[in-house]
Amino acid sequence: MILSVVILVFSSALFFFYVQAFCEKALQREFSRPYFQDIIDTIQLEYPRLRAAVASNDSLDYSDASHALKCDFITLEYLLTNSDRTRGHLSRPEKILLLYFRFLLFSLPIRRTFKLQEGGAVLRLAAILQYFANLVGERLSAGSVANALPNLES
Repeated sequence: MILSVVILVFSSALFFFYVQAFCEKALQREFSRPYFQDIIDTIQLEYPRLRAAVASNDSLDYSDASHALKCDFITLEYLLTNSDRTRGHLSRPEKILLLYFRFLLFSLPIRRTFKLQEGGAVLRLAAILQYFANLVGERLSAGSVANALPNLES
């Protein structure tokens, strides 16, 4: 019985390690230019402010931060899935990053309760959001981002 539990714990830890390594590898993708800046300026995302607050060790209300990250995520997820209708679906790395983001966002209150690197989790969440903003910007780069966003609603 104890051996079964040890194997389960070890397997789960290994699984999460591989998922995290895969996500870190996906986040290292280089874009031809910083598309995220256009997206931030157009739809006024909150994650750059949160990233700056964590990096400068300012006090941060994690419930508000969690809410802001969730709102940014929902916005970028919508834009990501609807910005390029010719593709029809998200790629496997994008789907895994979406799930990884949800997992990190879910674990943020737990990390806060046990004081387990909640600042690092916010930075990882912000990095994922920046990657998504770059993807949206890259997909919309054929035209102006400001002109393309209203066309997504139709």
